[in-house]
Amino acid sequence: MSEHTLASILETLPEPHCVLARDLTCIDLNRAFAGLLGTSTDQVRGEKATKFWHDARAARWETREFRAEFRSKNGSTRVVKLASYAGDVLVIRVLASLSEEQSTLVFHNQRLETLGMLAGGVAHDFNNILTGMLGHVAYLRHVLPQKGDHAESLAAMEEGALRASALTQQILKFSKIDSKEATTRVDIGDVVTRVLTLVKSSIPANIEIAWAPQKTGLSIIASEAQLTQIVINLIVNARDAIKGAGKIAISLTERCPNDQVTRLFGAEPPAPAYGAVVVRDSGEGMDEEVKAKLFQPYFTTKREQGTGLGLFTINAIVNQLGGAIEVDSARGVGTEFRIVLPVVAEAAQPEQKSSTESMGPARGKGERVLVVDDEYAVRNVLGLSLSHLGYKVETAASGLEAVEKFSDGGVPFDLVILDLLMPGLSGEEVFMRLRGLDPRVKVLIVSGFSSEQVVQRILEVGGRDFIQKPFSIDVLARKVRGCLGD
Repeated sequence: MSEHTLASILETLPEPHCVLARDLTCIDLNRAFAGLLGTSTDQVRGEKATKFWHDARAARWETREFRAEFRSKNGSTRVVKLASYAGDVLVIRVLASLSEEQSTLVFHNQRLETLGMLAGGVAHDFNNILTGMLGHVAYLRHVLPQKGDHAESLAAMEEGALRASALTQQILKFSKIDSKEATTRVDIGDVVTRVLTLVKSSIPANIEIAWAPQKTGLSIIASEAQLTQIVINLIVNARDAIKGAGKIAISLTERCPNDQVTRLFGAEPPAPAYGAVVVRDSGEGMDEEVKAKLFQPYFTTKREQGTGLGLFTINAIVNQLGGAIEVDSARGVGTEFRIVLPVVAEAAQPEQKSSTESMGPARGKGERVLVVDDEYAVRNVLGLSLSHLGYKVETAASGLEAVEKFSDGGVPFDLVILDLLMPGLSGEEVFMRLRGLDPRVKVLIVSGFSSEQVVQRILEVGGRDFIQKPFSIDVLARKVRGCLGD
């Protein structure tokens, strides 16, 4: 094949292509490949590939897909995904390309995703421990006299476990980084209160937090994880801006003034009403140069202590929610962030609880219950609590054991309490097997850290209800009676 024919064929290909000889000399390339390197075909043809591909000498002469790093003419680097086709020559096709900045963003996102997964895993294990602790405390409160020297200690233990449980739930919600997470109505005031509980230990004692929890009409349609991330980043940034003693003031604006909305969104704003969460600090403040770069990725004034992704992430989330950000700041006077978001109409008031809910836990009538959980502490406390409430309980430490007990031909179970996250057979797999054995099986799903999609799938095909770990005996008793049809 002539060089002219080869060059003509390469130019018909839209993807960047390069042909290398055994000694790594570039025999030919198309203009798309040269453009990737920021140069011309004539400047690359005949040169060694090591000029733009620093580890080209390690290239394997085989057909495969792999990642590499190319160096462009201006000195910048690009991470590329390559496909190589080996023969007498090595044909390189570029499948994807990321700039140095983009590849760094991918790395940071992968690191954040890993941290989120680790946090979620630790919180899941901690939830199982708390479920056992709360269950035993609740059991003792029911079997011991209501008054006595023990009552105060039990109350303190229960309060501590509940506070730890609330923190764990916040970690679980914050670790959910799936962009497809379902949205719902969220009250921003509730989010701020919970976030302050989560981060207060990281705020120095010489920094005052001014926040008065209030019930407002400031509700928006979002995922709670998104709003949590916004509030956490704003509070942490405010903390870092204060050197020494200072103050962070957090407030809510239920309805933004018309002139502010018009300035941000135009004469006809997309939403009928907007509210705002405002975070102001008494820190060092910013000059105009810093303010102009605030929302750029990797821009940070914290040097090695910052990633430069906090405000970039906030800006992306706010834009996704149809909102806007205003910043007021000057050197020496502190900074104020106003996160302006579309609000929804006030929700209807929840129905009053029936008087029967305050009459203590609903008791069983001798029904047979199978408890399935790989954690001994959870199995133990569930079995103990349900036995005390009048149920006949058996336990299974794995999905396989549960299926064997359910299908052993003995007296059938009236209810199966099934954990979702287990080694071996997952909770969803166990549920489907139980449904195959008995389509009328009644199953109560239990989990501390699981996909809402999995729970929804099970509920749509016959699961009776779902209960979040950790939980009290009262909640467990009501859920069990509800699943049994009472």
